[in-house]
Amino acid sequence: MGPPISRVVSWEKLTVLIKGIIHWCFLYATLLLDKQMEKAILKTLLYSDIFDYPLKAWEIHKWLIGKKASLPQVEKKLGVKDIGAKVSSHGGYYFLKNRRGLVIKRLERERQSKKLFSQAVLVAILLKIVPWIKLIGISGNLSMGNAAASDDIDFFVITQKGRLWMSRVTVLLLLELLGERRKRNEKSAAGKICVNMLLEEDDLMQKKDLYTAHEILQLRVLWQRDGAYSRFLEENEWAFAFLPNWNTSQNLGFKVRGKSLREKPKRHTVLSEKSYLASFYSFCEGIARALQLRYMGQPSGKERVSETALYFHPKDYKGEVLKKYNAGLAKIS
Repeated sequence: MGPPISRVVSWEKLTVLIKGIIHWCFLYATLLLDKQMEKAILKTLLYSDIFDYPLKAWEIHKWLIGKKASLPQVEKKLGVKDIGAKVSSHGGYYFLKNRRGLVIKRLERERQSKKLFSQAVLVAILLKIVPWIKLIGISGNLSMGNAAASDDIDFFVITQKGRLWMSRVTVLLLLELLGERRKRNEKSAAGKICVNMLLEEDDLMQKKDLYTAHEILQLRVLWQRDGAYSRFLEENEWAFAFLPNWNTSQNLGFKVRGKSLREKPKRHTVLSEKSYLASFYSFCEGIARALQLRYMGQPSGKERVSETALYFHPKDYKGEVLKKYNAGLAKIS
């Protein structure tokens, strides 16, 4: 005898019910992931819109905010109709609705940026004579190829431990001799170089927010010594939580993700200097620090000065950008 017919029917119904539940769960998960992708793309374009900077599909993928995804997944979402109500494209660039004029602006700024970048590379090479500098990079608009004709060139510098103040004064003197230095409170400084951030190699950790994550990962390294860039990224690995698809297109000669891939440092630290030189340099470092602090006076705006890090940002760009970004988020949510 077989099982009762009623039991067979009940089992078949249960099987159909389970399959239905699995189907609807899968469909819901797919729709949820699709919605998350759309929101991540809109957030990314919203952030770049603050800088009048439309993005190509691969750039949206690279700078996608808070969402791990593949380039084909991003491209697929950009091609569907529902996102077309909020996003437009022209010439391979994507931007928020009614912002087509940004494409021309980006192309103009790219041309301007090439001139400034060539200038920055030449000056950075000359600054390589300063033995205590570990890295020179470009930050700000120029690092993204988005510099206007009126923009200056922002240099980001990492120095040897205990040599921050000597490095700064030496760099400023050389820039002054070259006629490339942007002076404090100078209003018209197009094409001049502003050394607005200097860090010692043992004090590389930055504040954790979206703006700073962008600044860290969009840094254009002009040259570096002893794996300084790799260490900088490792100290600020938190930035990848904000921008999880980021990868570098810079030819640096080493990989930058993961501690096991780290280039072994050959640090020319104070301990490796001959004792008499170390003592002399330490004495000079103290003098350089005292003189510069006396000359600079009290920090203004968002300027921050410590023994191992210098931040010269008189305007609160970060606060302005994040305020605009959060206001935009409220509209697209």
